[in-house]
Amino acid sequence: MVSKDEAESTLVDPADIEAADAQASSFMKRGIRLLQESPGNAEGALQEFDRALALRHRLPSDVPAHKYGLAACWLNRADALMRLERTPQKALALRACNEAVALLSEMPLSDDARFVRRLVVAHQNRGLALCAQEPPALVDAVAAFAEAIAILDRHEARRLPDRGYLQAVVWTNLANTHASEATTDGDALARESARRAVTLVAPMERDDADAAEAGLTARHVVCQTIARRLSASVEQTAGMSEDVHEATDMADDGLSLVRHWERRGVSRFRKLASDLFRFGGRVYARYQPHFFDEFVRDNLDPRQSSPAYVESAEISAAAVEVKFLCRPR
Repeated sequence: MVSKDEAESTLVDPADIEAADAQASSFMKRGIRLLQESPGNAEGALQEFDRALALRHRLPSDVPAHKYGLAACWLNRADALMRLERTPQKALALRACNEAVALLSEMPLSDDARFVRRLVVAHQNRGLALCAQEPPALVDAVAAFAEAIAILDRHEARRLPDRGYLQAVVWTNLANTHASEATTDGDALARESARRAVTLVAPMERDDADAAEAGLTARHVVCQTIARRLSASVEQTAGMSEDVHEATDMADDGLSLVRHWERRGVSRFRKLASDLFRFGGRVYARYQPHFFDEFVRDNLDPRQSSPAYVESAEISAAAVEVKFLCRPR
């Protein structure tokens, strides 16, 4: 962290300012590289971000680029702390997000597209940090995600090239937060948010793996909430029929997307795929048994995905459950 002396000793010489900023950037890049290499490097990355933070606290705060860089330090610090997954560190991560939001809220957003994008990310990360607190601060997290969405609707954000992706990610996080309430009202809000995310990300999810992850996570939320609703239903109703139709569409579309990425050599979606496979199998077995065998065949055909996918531990375990526990009776 930053000492009082370091925070108060603002640099004035242009050469010193330039050198400190360059050194801070070097520390930041080193920390980011450590996090990319392994989640186990979080402690080391945190040290690098704190070195960068100490330097950037000494830069003149009336320069927008310096304030932007300082906010980046706080956000990266929060990222490293969240990866440590310990309660005290999660509280510190929330504080770091708060610092970043405060700094970025003072920025002239119309001057640079990077400013508005970083503010969106700060509010979103603050929402995630609030969800991670013990107990989770869900109401405040919903407000943080809503603020990120509102900023993305402002005219300053219209020029962001990845605006649609950012919107989808925030709506997905909002959906997850509502779903974690495990209430009827929360599930309804979760489905609405997740549907928005799926619509936003659909044009890009077969070309961008990160967009695909957002779309798959959103579909997973819809399936999760529908599963709870179907479990609570006593008798067949028109509403249940609509739920079943949406559930099978979400499962089928999501699994088709995973198979598409497996054919391209991307295997990071197998955990989500195994959940969608199990869910889809249960729904088909109970409500549309005439389609059950086709559903299983499509998802276990290596020609539609890859042999490694079909034989993976995640999909193999899901297949056993689907074929022997979910088979129509």
